[in-house]
Amino acid sequence: MFKKRNVIGIDIGSNSVKILELRSKKGGFEVAKAVIEELPEDSISEGSIVDYGEVINTVVSAFKKGKFSHKYVGVALKGNDVIAKRLQVNVPDIKNFDETFRWDAEQYIQMKMEDVNIDYEILEYNEDIGQAEVILAVARKDLISDYASVVESAKLKLSLVDLEIFSLINCFEMNYGREGGVNLIANIGHTTTLLVYVKNGLYEFSRTIDFGVKECIEEIQKKHGLIYEDARIKLMDKESLEFDEELQSNVEQFNEKLANEIKNSMNYFYTTTQQVVDKIYICGGGANLYKVKEIIEKITEVETSMFNPFANFDISKQVDQEILSNNIYQFNVACGLSIRRVDEK
Repeated sequence: MFKKRNVIGIDIGSNSVKILELRSKKGGFEVAKAVIEELPEDSISEGSIVDYGEVINTVVSAFKKGKFSHKYVGVALKGNDVIAKRLQVNVPDIKNFDETFRWDAEQYIQMKMEDVNIDYEILEYNEDIGQAEVILAVARKDLISDYASVVESAKLKLSLVDLEIFSLINCFEMNYGREGGVNLIANIGHTTTLLVYVKNGLYEFSRTIDFGVKECIEEIQKKHGLIYEDARIKLMDKESLEFDEELQSNVEQFNEKLANEIKNSMNYFYTTTQQVVDKIYICGGGANLYKVKEIIEKITEVETSMFNPFANFDISKQVDQEILSNNIYQFNVACGLSIRRVDEK
């Protein structure tokens, strides 16, 4: 019954809920519905749900507003309770890989096995040396349960649980293909920035920086003597920025700090892998900040582009164009979820 339907992607961030519905069509996808709804402050902390009532109410409100065609949804897990690793694993017997790998996986995840769910994908197996290249995905069971509880309480049906990291990679591949070399996706969020290194379309490495747009808002709040909400509005007001040199300076200082954090991560990536980043793609709520792309490019000395989640997609006339134009770079994770099918395992 649902084979032709795509999962409706729900991205629950620290500042807002983004919900997206895609429609499969010949040669690709069409954006059918897109909604973004702000969350009350501190409803989410480090990817974990703090205020269930507020999160549920926001999801219900956004879903009602979007008038989506069905209730089968996917969610993306994020924060300190999820792990993604690319590993070289010794495999004495590929037939018993599942059993032996799960037994050995504890050394890679530093969490008790009974507290987590693990999944993996074998990228390559070399029978001659008995070694496999594996991508490992781990999430705490209580985090999965928390998100499932929100979906259930919102009267929706949970069809898919993925990691934010892999949702971003899915979205990237659908729009840019498996570009050669190493690409860095920088998802600049409200409280954190997620860096995902992708080589030839496959996951290489990731790191979360505890630094996001909230720091910029708080700095403006302090410097200009404003309440938090007024500082946030001032930051997002392009006309205010155009004629306010002090405000421009505040934002540029934030951008420089962020760019240096990204550069430090790239240096670590090079030290550990001997690989250089060929291109940076930025997305998230901070992607629209004043001169952020230019400053990242200048400090890292790497070509930097905006990561458009719908670069290869058609847009339905039913979609609110203002919502997309103002928030387009916040839908990347929801897009990566929505590419998946309801019946997909």
